[in-house]
Amino acid sequence: MVAGSIPAGGAFPSARFRIDLHTMRTISASAQRRSRILISAFGIGALIAVTGCTSSNDSPSTTTSAESPAASSPASAVPGLATAMEPLPRAFVAAWNNRDAEAMAALFTDDAVLIDADRRFEGREQIRTGFAEPEVAGYTVQVLEVTDRRPDGQRLLVQVNRDSGGDFRATFDFTVASDRIARADLQYA
Repeated sequence: MVAGSIPAGGAFPSARFRIDLHTMRTISASAQRRSRILISAFGIGALIAVTGCTSSNDSPSTTTSAESPAASSPASAVPGLATAMEPLPRAFVAAWNNRDAEAMAALFTDDAVLIDADRRFEGREQIRTGFAEPEVAGYTVQVLEVTDRRPDGQRLLVQVNRDSGGDFRATFDFTVASDRIARADLQYA
């Protein structure tokens, strides 16, 4: 048996599958075509599941990323919840899961406050260096539910997955002002 990557287009370059070359040589050409079609269909289905489906009412923002850092954030960060989440919380989760401390910090106002359990970070620069850089390196976040929606933000219930194990649930409560996050309160659930 040999391991290989999903071919053509590289939709999932890290995904792996196993092929028994002897078996592939002995099955008919039409069976091989059906197998390739199934593998392609699986890849497309998985791509749709990972990127999430958005409704036709979920039209992209017309603002540029300079105007609103959440405008270009992918919905793939939170499959199935993309339409329920506001753009800035969605972009925060996407930046975290993409391990992009710069993108995460750019979502905050210059004088923003981020509270992480009992730690407090004030200002975009301190949020970047004190919180974003160390935290995105060792964790990923999965949004479980939008628990509160307000005119000035929303609260999420999330599963925080440590790369080293020991996952936990938390609430991420965002307050938005001037198309940026003004306050983020991250607490154990």
